[in-house]
Amino acid sequence: MVNRSSKNEPPDDVLKESLMKYASLKLSVAQRLANLAQDHNYHIKNTKLKQLNTQFNVPTVCKPAPISVISTLVCDKIDDDINQANGSDAVKTFLALDGFQIPRLPMAQGYHMSGHEGQCARFFKDSVYFQELHFDGHEKLANAVLRMGPIGISVYSARDKGSGIVPILVAAPDARQSVVVGHIYLDSIEEFGAFPLQVTVDKGSETGEMYAAQKALRFVVQHSNIFGCTQVSLPSCFTGGETFTPDINPMEWPELVALKSVNNILIENLWKWLLKTFGRSLHEYIEYGKYNGLFHPANDMHVHLFHWVWSKIVQIQLDKFKLYWNHHTPRKNPKKELISGIPPIEVYRNPETY
Repeated sequence: MVNRSSKNEPPDDVLKESLMKYASLKLSVAQRLANLAQDHNYHIKNTKLKQLNTQFNVPTVCKPAPISVISTLVCDKIDDDINQANGSDAVKTFLALDGFQIPRLPMAQGYHMSGHEGQCARFFKDSVYFQELHFDGHEKLANAVLRMGPIGISVYSARDKGSGIVPILVAAPDARQSVVVGHIYLDSIEEFGAFPLQVTVDKGSETGEMYAAQKALRFVVQHSNIFGCTQVSLPSCFTGGETFTPDINPMEWPELVALKSVNNILIENLWKWLLKTFGRSLHEYIEYGKYNGLFHPANDMHVHLFHWVWSKIVQIQLDKFKLYWNHHTPRKNPKKELISGIPPIEVYRNPETY
């Protein structure tokens, strides 16, 4: 039986960190209580949660910063967005992730004081999970696009069909190389302790190693009874394939499905939002070095320094986008068969609720 007393209260530093994280992700009271129970086996009620928020000075929209401070914060975020493509909903989420909880009206006032009335008007205008992962690469920062000599950074990602969550979003040296894509895939298995029943990709040679790994893992799972055992002796990172699962029908759930790029919509749609939030700004920051003579492609030191520095910068921005995407609330679509109107992370963490 679950212990529902408050005796399981975690240490203050752990509890404070979790409450701050829940606030930055803009979770509702019910979601915060559920996450406390799930993360720390700590079961409390609304009153106790309110006391803890007060005790640890957790930011709340009920006590926003002064308008002058909000205006400065808004300006900083807009200045970071060279293309001015992010609306106030996105900026509001980014500020929340930084620890600033701002209500709608003060947010609009902050936009007005910052001189971005257009964005202010835009503000008011405005199954089973992990069974199938869609994979694809993004080449907008690659060598052929930048045209700055022997430099370039590829982006590779996966998106879950059931929940919409993005579990994988990484900067890679070259996502057109099969060995790179295969390495990313196996890294994800080690991170999540499981592998999907089906991998859906574009038609291309870069998925060869991933397909081989996926097929081998599915074979081990499906045919473990050949050796008269119910468990498979796999490395510890392959926990998703340790238990014998005889009910997997390869005709219903093939190891890999290769589609035309225009038909791999689930992951292709993600790139539009990545470009809108961070992608175009990153591209222009990199090109700044070319137009201002800061980067010389004939200088080997510049080339090595670019890959050493910018791969880390791009990954930081990708991590921010992944956090934003997984916690944003998509628009409700009554015509969609799968879940809509719920943050992907909530659907992923609490599938039984949906």
